[in-house]
Amino acid sequence: MGEQKRGINWLPLARITLFLVLAVLTGLFGALMGVAIVWAWLSLEHGAPVELSSVSPESRFAISTAIISGSYPLLVLLTFAFMRRARERSLEWFGLVREGWLKGLVGGFLFGAVFVAIMFSFYAATGLVKFELVEEIPLKRWLVMSFWLCPLIGLTEELIFRGYLMSVAEEWRGRKFAVVFTSLLFWLAHLGQGNAHELLGAAGVATLSVTFAFARYLSGGLWLPIGLHAGYDWMALSFGGDVGLGFPALTRFQPNVPSWLVGPSGHVGVLDLAFYLALLFAIVFLLPRFGAMGRSYRETTRN
Repeated sequence: MGEQKRGINWLPLARITLFLVLAVLTGLFGALMGVAIVWAWLSLEHGAPVELSSVSPESRFAISTAIISGSYPLLVLLTFAFMRRARERSLEWFGLVREGWLKGLVGGFLFGAVFVAIMFSFYAATGLVKFELVEEIPLKRWLVMSFWLCPLIGLTEELIFRGYLMSVAEEWRGRKFAVVFTSLLFWLAHLGQGNAHELLGAAGVATLSVTFAFARYLSGGLWLPIGLHAGYDWMALSFGGDVGLGFPALTRFQPNVPSWLVGPSGHVGVLDLAFYLALLFAIVFLLPRFGAMGRSYRETTRN
C-alpha cells in the first residue's frame, strides 16, 4: 500500500516532465518552421539568400512574429491536450472558469496597462527617462503586436505556467512549491531576454511570475492573470522602446540614469524591481477587497 501511494505521489512529476519535454520540442519545431518561412520569403524578395543576423527592424519583427505565431498556438493545443488527458480533472480545475471570464480578462488587461502607464509617467515626470515619439509610427506592425502577439503571449504563457504546470505542481507538492517551481521555470523560459541572466533581471522576472500566480489564486481563475500579462506586455512594448526584436515601440525610451537604477528597454533596474514589487503588493492586498466588494454587491442585488 505504501509503495502504491508513493507511486501516485510521483505521477504529477512524470506528467510535468513529459509536458516540459514535449513543450520544448513543440516550441522549437514551430519556431524553426516560422523562421524557415520568413527566411524563404525574404530571400525571394531580395533575390538571394539573406543573413537573418543583419536584417532590418521590419524583417526582425517579421521573424519574431513568425516564431511566436508558429510556436505559441501549437503550445496552446499541447497544453489543452494535457489538460484533457488529466483524469477526473475539469478545465475549471486548471483555472479556466466560465463565470466572470470576460470581467477578469478585461480587468486584468486594464490593471496591467495602467500599472506600466503609472511607472512610465513617474519616470517621465522625475526626468529619470526621456520619452520621445518616433518620427514615423509603424502602425501596421503595432496593430499586429497589439491585437495578435500580446494577447497570444499572455494566453499561452499563463495557460502553460499558471494553468497546467502550477495546478499539477500544487497537486504534487503543495501551493507554495507550485509558485516557486513555476516561477523558476518562467525565469528559465525568459533567459536571453534583457538582463534576465543577471540578478536584477532574474528578480524582476520572478517577481512578475509570483504576481501572476497570486492573481491566479486570488481571482480563482486564469482570466485575470492572462489579461494582466497581456496588458503589461502591450503597454511596455508600445512605449518602452525597442527591445531588439523589432517590436514597434511608439516612443524612444532613453534613461538619464545608470542602467542599474532604471534599465534600458527590456532590462530591469532597481527602481523597475521596486515597481514590480508594488504591483505584487497591490494584487495581494487590493484584489481580495475588490473581490469581497463584488460578492457583497451581487448578494445585495439578488436579495
